[in-house]
Amino acid sequence: MSIGALPGLKIHHVSISVPDMEAALKWYADILGFQEEFRFSIDVLSAQGAFMVREGLRIELWAVKDAGRVPEVRREPNTDLHAGGTKHAAFLVPDLQGRLAELVKRGVDIAAVQRHPSEPMAKDPDPLALGKPPAFAAFIRDPGGTLIELLDEDRVAKHG
Repeated sequence: MSIGALPGLKIHHVSISVPDMEAALKWYADILGFQEEFRFSIDVLSAQGAFMVREGLRIELWAVKDAGRVPEVRREPNTDLHAGGTKHAAFLVPDLQGRLAELVKRGVDIAAVQRHPSEPMAKDPDPLALGKPPAFAAFIRDPGGTLIELLDEDRVAKHG
């Protein structure tokens, strides 16, 4: 197995541009459980930054004056595949189907649900309806429209 040109490579953080720093800090804390680590700014760019951390995972948030929301093509998992660049961050969640109820209760924007790994993501007006297979994955959107994937930990383990 090749280790490429960079042995010891480890991910440090995922960086996300947000239109409203305070709203983003609250959402990432309340919904994903991240805690603010520290804030910084780059005045020449009129940019505010903040690192949030949870169990060794880091998210870097950026708010730049007059920054917009995520473009429409990037707000849907299936159309986002047609745009170049980084797609999304993905997190493993124990009992994703069970956690969807809490996300719905908290008013989280659920963009799409995938019931089987070989099926495409699909909008699901009632992800909690009885009689449906449990969620394999779901995409949610942060307040600025950034897609975040949640994967059912046990089901992913079974599919490699």
